[in-house]
Amino acid sequence: MKTRVLLLLCLLLTGSLSAQKTIYIPAEFSNAPLNTWSYSKSYQSANFIVFWGNIVGTDPASYSDPNLRFNPQSVCDTLEKIYTKFVTELAFCSDAPTKNLGKYKIIIVMNDTWGTNGPSGWAFGGTYGNTIGAMWVHPNATRDGAVISHELTHALQGMISIQENTAGGGYVNYEPAGFFWEAHANYMRTQMYPRFAGDDLPRWMGTQMFHLSSTRHHYGTFKWLYTIQETEGINMVNRLWKESVANEHPLITYRRLKGWTQSQLNDFLYGYAKREVTYDYPVNNFGSIMRAARNALKNNEPHYIWRLYTILTQVNATTGRYVVPDAFAPQDYGYNIIPLYTTCSSRNVTVKFKGHTEVNSTAGWRYGFVAANADGTVSRYGALNSANEAEISFQMNSNETQLYLVVMGAPTTHTSYVWEPGWPKIKRYPYEIRVANAVPEGYQSSFRAAYKTNGHTHSNGGGWVANSATVAATAYVGPNAIVLGNANISGTARIEGTAWVENATVQNSVVIGGNASVWNGTYSGTANIGENAILSNCTLSGNAIVKGNAMEWGVTFGGSGVTVGGDAEIGSCSTAGVYLQVPHTNNGRTECDGRPATHTSNVDVNAAYTRFTDAQMAFTGTVSCPAAGTLAVVHATETNRGVTVYPNPASTVINISMHNFTADEEVVLSLYNTEGKVVLNRRVKASPNFVLNAAAEGLKPGVYVLKVRGREVFMRKIVIAR
Repeated sequence: MKTRVLLLLCLLLTGSLSAQKTIYIPAEFSNAPLNTWSYSKSYQSANFIVFWGNIVGTDPASYSDPNLRFNPQSVCDTLEKIYTKFVTELAFCSDAPTKNLGKYKIIIVMNDTWGTNGPSGWAFGGTYGNTIGAMWVHPNATRDGAVISHELTHALQGMISIQENTAGGGYVNYEPAGFFWEAHANYMRTQMYPRFAGDDLPRWMGTQMFHLSSTRHHYGTFKWLYTIQETEGINMVNRLWKESVANEHPLITYRRLKGWTQSQLNDFLYGYAKREVTYDYPVNNFGSIMRAARNALKNNEPHYIWRLYTILTQVNATTGRYVVPDAFAPQDYGYNIIPLYTTCSSRNVTVKFKGHTEVNSTAGWRYGFVAANADGTVSRYGALNSANEAEISFQMNSNETQLYLVVMGAPTTHTSYVWEPGWPKIKRYPYEIRVANAVPEGYQSSFRAAYKTNGHTHSNGGGWVANSATVAATAYVGPNAIVLGNANISGTARIEGTAWVENATVQNSVVIGGNASVWNGTYSGTANIGENAILSNCTLSGNAIVKGNAMEWGVTFGGSGVTVGGDAEIGSCSTAGVYLQVPHTNNGRTECDGRPATHTSNVDVNAAYTRFTDAQMAFTGTVSCPAAGTLAVVHATETNRGVTVYPNPASTVINISMHNFTADEEVVLSLYNTEGKVVLNRRVKASPNFVLNAAAEGLKPGVYVLKVRGREVFMRKIVIAR
């Protein structure tokens, strides 16, 4: 009897531990046509149940239409693998027996199998009855895990607010957090399928300067989560969902969880932005996947590179002055990547940065250097800078093949933007720079050299034309513009600036300039395309103007007085008006509504600014191009003064000789390592023979920069070898 009781108890315990989840039938299943559901038209696995409609019968795997044919078991097998990754391994959402996810199976509804008024569309994820996660997917969206891993994330996101963050958190019912649902779903997809880390890079590269939660790139703005994962682990990403509070932007959740100030949040986000130069994301091999995807675009479809690098406007060629164009100016937490090409044999670059604080009340910046290796990986990062005005320098090492300046918009006060606020209502952070011993992207002699093959310079303007293209002698192609593919440029059309025109037909008096990218399509009349505009397979006629960061595919703009700019992605239009945003109730616009430039939606919250003068952008000293192995910033009126370091390289003792300083003059000796950190800082009397003991100071072998600061500044490169 005792043995039977024990056996019965074991069976009961085993049954409770392995009890199957039950099926929740939502109220919506009582309405037509979902009320035709039946278990004969369903398939179950451990964590999912798939329902389909009458159209595909009881055996959808053998249905005649291949677009609606699917294998329910295959769908569930794939979903179970993703579930194991997301729930069991990554612990994004709990399926403990006391939680709804532990009680009920997630519901999958197959779209377009139910007939008239039935669920339709590509793929969606959410919940049913505030009880259990659900997905509504077209059979073609289930062919692999790409789509359903994204939608399963949405179902699990919904479960967070149902069972784990029930006090209004979980980013529900708060529009400024809406972008995060899509960004995080794509982030989770890459955890299951890392290959998608490089997905849709063209759009991302073309919108890097936009604010982090911009709806122009809300599917791709998840790379900052890679930085969190790299430095803290994925649990911190999970905590954003589980510990957020009502009406909270995800960045503010993170700031709160870290106990940071806004300034510290800006520092972190710059740490992410600088990684974007080389895709420095070792976790899950994300970085190499992204670099490979970017390189494939560069080599095979370069017109998709769009706005990868910021092209500055030259203010003064003699002094090396540049200003960021308004279309490229970074918004909140947006960033610019500016390659710098050295013109000095010692490969030391100095930049004076000065931000336009008058543009808006929260103006701030973060900026610094990034050096890369020949294979595109990061070599090292320069120091983080945050002053509205500063001079910074970087000495490249022999292994480093490319130097970049990264500038991020760093608001002193966070703004949580509603969905589609409109381009003019988003803060921008313009700045100017002066560069010594280098030129920025677009001004190097090798600009676009990789694409200037099998072609010739145009007789009218000197720009590059592929031999496969046709350009009339009456047309103009500027020296930095490029015409590729089977483009046909006729009449008095002008291709100016750094414009890229490929496979397009450009006629009459059309002007394409700025940094515009035009691929395919027909452009006629007096249409004008400029600034950062991107047009693919479009038709322009009349005097239509497309500018700013407009991105358009397959649309037609004609008639008189149509101006498209800002960050607009709109449909075809021939109604005169100014269109600077995607129409939405939040910005008060509708498609082709003809609003004038003075309409409130087009009024910019950013004040106009006047460019700085040459005097304001002057270096504090004369920046020279020193011989290799030295680095000198010498005051113009005191060139007889100087600093010599010997031996160099040194092993232990370093002699620092300061020439023609007064006997009682004090100077500050500072030594910086390759990361830009101060490893020695000492105030001393200027001396013709100051001795520094590297071993006693604990200096490790490597490259250092010595700064001697008195009435002027002297800098020297020091190499310590053992």
